[in-house]
Amino acid sequence: MLQIDHIYEFLYKNLFSDFEFWNCKNGYVRTGKIDLDDFDIFFDFNNPKELKILFYDQEPLVPEIFNQYLRIFDWQNRHTPIQIIKKYKSFFSPEQLLVRIRNPKFVFQPETIVTSEYSNDLNKVINTPCEKYFLSLYYFFHGFAALDWYRGYYALNYKKSIVKHYKKDFISFNRLVHTDRSYRIYFVSKLIEKNLISRGLISFGVAGTTDPSWDEEVSAAKSKLSNHAKNHINQHLKNYHEQLNIDGDVIPGSASADIPNQVHDSFWHVVTETVFYYDKLHLTEKIFKPIVSKQPFMLLAAPGNLAYLKSYGFKTFDSVIDESYDDIQDPDQRIDAVVDQLNWYCNLTDAEKLDIAGKLEPIIEYNFHHFYGEFRHIITRELLDNCQTLFKELGYDDSDIAYDDIYRVLTA
Repeated sequence: MLQIDHIYEFLYKNLFSDFEFWNCKNGYVRTGKIDLDDFDIFFDFNNPKELKILFYDQEPLVPEIFNQYLRIFDWQNRHTPIQIIKKYKSFFSPEQLLVRIRNPKFVFQPETIVTSEYSNDLNKVINTPCEKYFLSLYYFFHGFAALDWYRGYYALNYKKSIVKHYKKDFISFNRLVHTDRSYRIYFVSKLIEKNLISRGLISFGVAGTTDPSWDEEVSAAKSKLSNHAKNHINQHLKNYHEQLNIDGDVIPGSASADIPNQVHDSFWHVVTETVFYYDKLHLTEKIFKPIVSKQPFMLLAAPGNLAYLKSYGFKTFDSVIDESYDDIQDPDQRIDAVVDQLNWYCNLTDAEKLDIAGKLEPIIEYNFHHFYGEFRHIITRELLDNCQTLFKELGYDDSDIAYDDIYRVLTA
């Protein structure tokens, strides 16, 4: 199994060695001004290649952030030679600019954008009204990341008992609460309204981050919170002063790859995903934390993402709870629907909760073994099949690519 820290180098060497291979440095994208130093690039600038590919696969494609990365990556196709010199002399050396300007091979060549999402934002990039500059390649980056980060939890949890009494009814991580994740503020406000705080383990805007506080987010002019959500927060959260955290006041830098031991004290795992407000099918490693911890889960994400997860062979819990929340378009109503299901469970008797655990045990066990079994094969086949489709679109000869060896390495 490949370590996720080396995935770009692996993909370049084994699949895209004939491409100019660009990726965001460490997968991290910035909201402020960027330059060429914000990319890791595998190729020699003095000997450029005809085909170009950009891996923007760890973060969702948000146009106002992505466009500046696209502008630098696509610096040649969109401008005349004079425009190139004027606009990009701070990014590239004069020698690098001249190589590109003088080489007709690099005029209007299709370029490839790699993402980990399906969305209209992506469709708008690859379906331009004039000449088609871009092709797309999808693969489940966060699935590969989770398989690496959580590989040790199989040994820890394969004997974990599910049917038992739990100290808490649920757990939910909500450390970041700014901009696109501000919906978590309303979610916690709803938990307060329903008197559910004491029934769960909850983190909420804890220390260890320089992001704005939740009240600054609520008052921000560009906040994505609705007026209804803001009014609810002002009514129920303003006067709540208890700090909510799970594993300490300061979150470690490895939080994405770590699962605190406290998860085993709770039954349900309410996953609050990165993408909630945007119309995207996009999931991260967060959804796999309950799966490798042998927990049932409810998912706060964009509409359709529960079905998206099921498309990879996982099962969910509609035999016990109402999962129609996955189809609700209104953000506040989607949160309300999840909290209603949580409230219903928390008010069951201990005997009823044991019965629920018994009913869900086969699904929880199935998901655990599916993640550590067939899932890696599914996402590897998907990656390689999508690469072969891309190469056909580009007219690229891939006869020298050892697909069987790549498959064997990625599924080992």
